[in-house]
Amino acid sequence: MRYLLLKFTSVVICVSIFFCVSCQFAASTASTEADSTALNKPDAESLPVVQAQPVRTGTFLLASAATGLIRSAAQSKLHFRSGGTISRIFVRNGMTVQAGQLLAQLDKQDQQLAVRQAEDQVRESVAQLRGLIAEYGGHDLDTNSLKPNARAFVLTKSGYYRAHTALALARQNLGYTDLRAPYAGTIANLSAQPYNFITAYEVFCTLLSTAGLQAEFSVLESELRAIREGQPVTVVPVARPERSYQGQVTEINPFVNGQGLVLVRAGIRQADRQLFEGMNVRVRVERRVPGQLIIPKTAVVERSGRKVVFTLAEEGGQRLAKWNYVTIAYENDTEVAVSEGLKAGDQVIISGNLNLAHDAKVK
Repeated sequence: MRYLLLKFTSVVICVSIFFCVSCQFAASTASTEADSTALNKPDAESLPVVQAQPVRTGTFLLASAATGLIRSAAQSKLHFRSGGTISRIFVRNGMTVQAGQLLAQLDKQDQQLAVRQAEDQVRESVAQLRGLIAEYGGHDLDTNSLKPNARAFVLTKSGYYRAHTALALARQNLGYTDLRAPYAGTIANLSAQPYNFITAYEVFCTLLSTAGLQAEFSVLESELRAIREGQPVTVVPVARPERSYQGQVTEINPFVNGQGLVLVRAGIRQADRQLFEGMNVRVRVERRVPGQLIIPKTAVVERSGRKVVFTLAEEGGQRLAKWNYVTIAYENDTEVAVSEGLKAGDQVIISGNLNLAHDAKVK
């Protein structure tokens, strides 16, 4: 009896152990299946977050920026026509002068004596001429009373022509002692002092025309298509960034230098005395191009050396990023104009697009 009781107890214990192991295995299997289901289910929180906006049609503001220099419309280095000692200076640097205004004078004594000497020669020739006219049957100084051949002879023989030529030359040399402004302008680079000798080869001063100032700058050959004569420009002096001046392109030099640059000049309207010759300026050239497809510059990424824009599409309840090759027609600091690859109204992705692939799910 005792033996049977022990045997029954053993059987009950074995059954209990088997039942517990079976329950634990079933629970483990269910947990594994649940984990597998959770792994296979997409996690919405892991999708890249993007922002999009529609492609718009409008007028594209094409702007080119460059640095340049202020130049006068005309600039001349003024010299005396002959050497001598400076007697008087009537101008100073920065002074505005009118055309024909007297700037400085040389000592005139030698030239004045030369004029007197030439005048004496003229008087001597007149005396000689009077005698010759009388000799050839004329009346006083009336050369018309002589025959043509005789008239030419007595004028030459008396030295009348030579004397008057010498007088004209002496008066011209006297005039060379005065330095006058050839046109209205501003005096610059004047360093000469009175009572100092100056040669005809030395520069007395520089005259800068007040007829108009220009901004002279260079643009890259690749940017030349955006530059046209008559285009408006904005000129800002580097030394005075709070001031700006308006103008327009007046000249494009048809030559590309060794650095791939083209020289451009723009006239400045309402220039004032705050602008100096050679001053450094920033120039902004603007051109408006109508009828363009415009998107933000941040929408454009590069893949394998080509320009790509991702558009946003809805498929099967999912938001997908679509890969589009595009051709850029124009660009400025913030936007680009697209000529191929997009159409008006397309939703282009403007942020979160750096690491996207085609048909990538996004939110």
